[in-house]
Amino acid sequence: MGATSVTPLLGRPRRRGFTLIEAALTTVIVGVAILALMGLSGALTGQNANAGQSTTAMLLASNIQEAMAGLSFNDPAYSNTYFGPEAGETLASYNDVDDFDSLTISPPIDSARQTIPNLSQYSQVISVLPIYANKLNSNTNPTSLDLPKTAYTGAVRVMVRIMYKRTSGSVAQEVYRASWIRTAS
Repeated sequence: MGATSVTPLLGRPRRRGFTLIEAALTTVIVGVAILALMGLSGALTGQNANAGQSTTAMLLASNIQEAMAGLSFNDPAYSNTYFGPEAGETLASYNDVDDFDSLTISPPIDSARQTIPNLSQYSQVISVLPIYANKLNSNTNPTSLDLPKTAYTGAVRVMVRIMYKRTSGSVAQEVYRASWIRTAS
C-alpha cells in the first residue's frame, strides 16, 4: 500500500515527500525571489527610460548647435550695436547667432529648423550671452548677467536647456544643458 520503509537504525518509518513546513518555506523563498526580480526589472526599466530621455535631449541640443553653425556671429547691418533678433525676424529668417537669444522652441526643431514630430513633450530654451574672449567665466547665469546684452564683446556663450514635460498638465523639468562659446572670427 504505502511506500514506507523502516530505517534500520531508528526503527521509524521513513516518509517520502515534503512536510507542510518545508512546502511553506519553499513558497516564501520563491515568492521573495520573484518580488526581488520584479523590483530589479522595474528599476532597470526606469533607468532605460531615463537613458533614452537623455539621449533625445542631447540630440535636441546638438540640433541647435548645428542650426547655428553656418550663421554669422551678429548682423553687420546693425554695426554691432543691436543684440537679439531684428524687428520682423522669425525663426526661419534668423541670420545670425544672437537672433536666437531668449528663444523657447516647442515642439523642438532639428538642425534645418524644421519641427520634429512626436516630441511635443520637449522644448529647447536658448540663451545667447555676450562674454569677453579673455574672460570666459563671465555671464554664466542668464538670470544674473555680468555684461549687458547690448555690449559687443566679440564672443558669446550659447546656452541650450532641454526641458521635458511628462504630461500636458505637468511642469517641465530640465533634463539636459549644453553650453558653448562662439567668437566673431
